[in-house]
Amino acid sequence: MSIAILPMSAEYNWNPTTIAGGIWADTVGGKQVLAFGVIWWSVATILTPVAAKLGLPFLLVARAFMGIGEGVAMPAMNNILSKWVPVAERSRSLALVYSGMYLGSVTGLAFSPFLIHQYGWPSVFYSFGSLGTVWFCIWLSKAHSSPLDDPEMRPEEKKLIATNGLSKEPVKEIPWRLILSKPPVWALIVSHFCHNWGTFILLTWMPTYYNQ
Repeated sequence: MSIAILPMSAEYNWNPTTIAGGIWADTVGGKQVLAFGVIWWSVATILTPVAAKLGLPFLLVARAFMGIGEGVAMPAMNNILSKWVPVAERSRSLALVYSGMYLGSVTGLAFSPFLIHQYGWPSVFYSFGSLGTVWFCIWLSKAHSSPLDDPEMRPEEKKLIATNGLSKEPVKEIPWRLILSKPPVWALIVSHFCHNWGTFILLTWMPTYYNQ
């Protein structure tokens, strides 16, 4: 049971912070929100071995904290892409960015056995958490929430993105009834549910299956 509730503790915070992260990104910019999410879950990842030694309740808290950082990351990425990428190129850009998540999972799973064998299982959390902190520092120094914030971008490039983007009028009221009445929305919800069902079962239970 403890194997199952560990991912659940992260997911419980992931879901509400996804909505909160989108609102926050619209307010302060996607750069800051994504930076917060990455450093937050990186610190939680580094602290996971310490929490595990203290006991299951502390481990659950550490993973729940990680879920907060993960939850705000996706809406922050969407916010940044909506400002940087012209409408005609957005689908391709989203696919490329989100494929990085799965590439990272595959890479992490490939390197983890080596780290565990050489340095012990805590090294996996220390290594990946440290990579997140390095990324955080680079991101803060190089990234911008929108083209308007980038002093190195040429005016013609800013104009191209602005003229091919959607209106950035602030949304005062979200039309939930209209959104939930659209069949494509429900198609996305169902497909995402089915995708996550298989993905998280494999990620959670496959190591136990091979170990036993």
